[in-house]
Amino acid sequence: MSKNIVILNGSPRRKGNTSALVKAFADGAESSGNKVTEFFLDGMNIHGCKGCFCGGKDPDSPCSQKDDMDKIYPIYKEADIVVLAT
Repeated sequence: MSKNIVILNGSPRRKGNTSALVKAFADGAESSGNKVTEFFLDGMNIHGCKGCFCGGKDPDSPCSQKDDMDKIYPIYKEADIVVLAT
């Protein structure tokens, strides 16, 4: 049974060791029939939490700030596996 895998790559270097490990993992996972989506966080516009207590009202966009997290939420929501790469 295939899985939906999300990789959150937190490295600032696109061609560094973390990215090499992520590529090897993703290649292996995809060759086994899994769907892999990687987000390279350093290239995204993501803001830190403001502690405003306004989030959580919209399950499709749980934060009141509108940034690139809106690209991650729907895929993360469907993920069977989340890989944090740093």
